[in-house]
Amino acid sequence: MSTLRVIHTSDLHTKLNREGAEALALLREQSDALLLDSGDAIGASNVTVRRSEPVLEQMNLAGYHAMAVGNREFHFRKRGLLHKTAAAQFAVLSANLRAREGELGHLRPWRIFEVGGQRVGVFGMTRVMIPPRSWAEVLADVRFIPWREAAAQAVAELREQVDWLVALSHLGTRREMKLATALPEIDAILGGHAHDELDERVGPKPTLISHPGHHGAGAAVIEMTREPDGGISISRRLVELI
Repeated sequence: MSTLRVIHTSDLHTKLNREGAEALALLREQSDALLLDSGDAIGASNVTVRRSEPVLEQMNLAGYHAMAVGNREFHFRKRGLLHKTAAAQFAVLSANLRAREGELGHLRPWRIFEVGGQRVGVFGMTRVMIPPRSWAEVLADVRFIPWREAAAQAVAELREQVDWLVALSHLGTRREMKLATALPEIDAILGGHAHDELDERVGPKPTLISHPGHHGAGAAVIEMTREPDGGISISRRLVELI
């Protein structure tokens, strides 16, 4: 049997303070867990940037492994997009976001982590802010590819390389339900954007869909164990941060 432990936050909206960051760091160390966030951590709006984003320093202190690009982290110009998360000392992920030309700097579609003796593939999914072939896409130097296509590419690339496959999503609940049904190879979809607390099993396997709440109030602590028959047992609890 193999076991994966994950600590998950989303929609922090700048509200992670030092006390909460230290609590997450301790929990991460004690659990030998991946610490992941599903986006909308920062304070800037979708089309503005701020000189600095102090919440990223708290996330660095906590020892996050990765976050997804949420709509708050998005900007239609590549320079603005990269500025928003420049202070992050962890992976910033979006599999469905592309530069019109060249690469997206420190943003990556996915990463493979080794934790607790397990290889874990994590890919990010960002809520579509500029529909393909829309007038807004003409003004942008970044673009979105269809999220189903992007997720399928990530699964095809990662599934055979890893013990566990996690989608770190800011698509919202409805699209995450569709994702679980369409791609049962995904072991867990850790979601956000909806500002809710959700613990669902969806699709033929089924796949865990988890939302941990919002504004830094808490985190979901998830333990998944692959049984000898190939099934997965899941335990999940919420911990308060403020």
